[in-house]
Amino acid sequence: MSRLLTPTDLLTLRHKPRSLALLNDDALLLQRHRPLLFGLRSLVANNSRYTTYVHHEGSVSGVLQASSRESRPEQQVVALATYGPRHQLPTDHDIWFRLLETHVVQSAQQQIQRLYVTQPGTNSDMSEIFRQSGYTSYTRQMLLRLDGPDWDQGTRLATMQPQSRHDVWGVHQLYGQITPRPVQHAEAKAARDWMLPLQTPWDGVKRRAWVLRNAEHISAALRVRSGREAHLMHLLIDPNARELATDMLRFGISQIADTLPIWLVLRDYQEELLWSAQDLGFQPIDEQSLWVRHNVSFMRRSAFARVLEPTRESGSPVPSIVPASEQARLYARTKRNNQ
Repeated sequence: MSRLLTPTDLLTLRHKPRSLALLNDDALLLQRHRPLLFGLRSLVANNSRYTTYVHHEGSVSGVLQASSRESRPEQQVVALATYGPRHQLPTDHDIWFRLLETHVVQSAQQQIQRLYVTQPGTNSDMSEIFRQSGYTSYTRQMLLRLDGPDWDQGTRLATMQPQSRHDVWGVHQLYGQITPRPVQHAEAKAARDWMLPLQTPWDGVKRRAWVLRNAEHISAALRVRSGREAHLMHLLIDPNARELATDMLRFGISQIADTLPIWLVLRDYQEELLWSAQDLGFQPIDEQSLWVRHNVSFMRRSAFARVLEPTRESGSPVPSIVPASEQARLYARTKRNNQ
């Protein structure tokens, strides 16, 4: 039986899992995932931003942890784990499939419209689990890492400016220009999603963004997120300005003042930027598949809506004067003989 996490389930999260699948979200690249700490946040946040489901079957327990995205009806599956004896049934994949089913049902009741999974590597078994759970793969991305950057590279690109609230629509237009239509439908981004959120003292991630303005439109947008263990960079660039890609990345590196590793995410439709990244020392580490599942949510309707809509009357039918034996008789002739 799958259900939400309770305080007694924290004892299970204290142990080392027999199997752990980290579904590499951007947040996992910036700081290490701790199942017990995530479970505590699920209880404290009253399952609003952090969600943990558990499934107990005999001596084996499974855990699914997901996080909600800011101001959007979406959730990202963060991790799947199994606790218990290593060779004890049910298998990991069976438990994870049941947890994914429970997550789909519960999230739909909470008006969550989209569920996302970032699958690392090319595990065919995991892909089949997601596919049978209703997920669809909509694109792939490559992770590149830069260790020990050369701080003496410098930059000759001095026209990038910090992003303001007036640049949000321009960045959204740039995103729509370079992103394939199926990916846009899967991510369902709006212009307000490119705004930088307000920083809070307890927020462990720092977000910054810069844009390159060219006449009346934006030619490039660079976003950097900094965590406790690494930095993460995303680059959107106009196809007509690809020759500036190296300078854009070099500018982003120059804005980082520590020696933490830098991650760069490139989608499969951004392969032309791979050479520019490798020239600066970025090395490919992993490839990921991005999955999405669209939920069907219940709609709340007014109790008076049925009165205003034309519907079939529910009264009993008017009784017929023809006997039942005559109603059941089949007639071959279509004309009556009055004679």
